[in-house]
Amino acid sequence: MDAEQELLERIKRLIGSNKYRVRIHAVRHMIEEGFSEENMVEAVTGKSKILEAYTDESRCLILGRFSVSEKTKSPLHIVCDYSKEELVDIITAYIPQKPWWVTPTRRGRTL
Repeated sequence: MDAEQELLERIKRLIGSNKYRVRIHAVRHMIEEGFSEENMVEAVTGKSKILEAYTDESRCLILGRFSVSEKTKSPLHIVCDYSKEELVDIITAYIPQKPWWVTPTRRGRTL
């Protein structure tokens, strides 16, 4: 298993064990975009992958999906800070949208 996969497994384990904090920026997006804390947990702990690793900051951008209905899933981006050994901070989370994201995995316009 490579280092990125090991990191993702560690984040999944911590979040799945309720060893995480949701920061205010993520809460703001939850309210504005209509997803919940449970949706974030589902997205990270389910079939997810690290899209971008910011190793100098001990952060990464994870792409996961959460259920909107029985047959529909929505992509969700979650930025996690893993600098603490036994705790993950969910810095922000958002549904990737144009023009910033062309697809859930491909960036569009930058600021």
